[in-house]
Amino acid sequence: MSSSRLPKIEDFLKKEISQIISSQVKDPRYKFLNIVDVKCSSDLGVAKVFYTIINGDIADSPDNKSLEKFASMVRSKLSKFMQIRRVPKLIFKYDESLERYNNIDALLNSLSD
Repeated sequence: MSSSRLPKIEDFLKKEISQIISSQVKDPRYKFLNIVDVKCSSDLGVAKVFYTIINGDIADSPDNKSLEKFASMVRSKLSKFMQIRRVPKLIFKYDESLERYNNIDALLNSLSD
C-alpha cells in the first residue's frame, strides 16, 4: 500500500466514526466518546480506534462487550459508503494519554509549590 494512502484512510475513519457517533447513535453512553486517533494495520485488516470520554468519567463509558457490538454496528455503517474493498475490523481502545498528562501536570505543580 502506498505510504500516503494509509494516513488518508485513518483520517477518513476518524471523521466518519465521529460523525456516526454524533448523528446516528441513540445510546447516551456513546455520546460521550471522543475519537482521538485511528491507527490501521498496513493491510487494512484492523483499525484501532482510540477514544477518550468527554466528561472525563471512565465509569460512564461502555464496557468492552458493548464496545464490540458498537464496533460491528459502526463497521456496517461504514461499509455502505466507503470505497475500499473491505472495511477494517474496528477495535476501540481507551486513550490514557490525557490522564497521564494530568498526573504529570499535577506532579510538576506540586514540585513548584
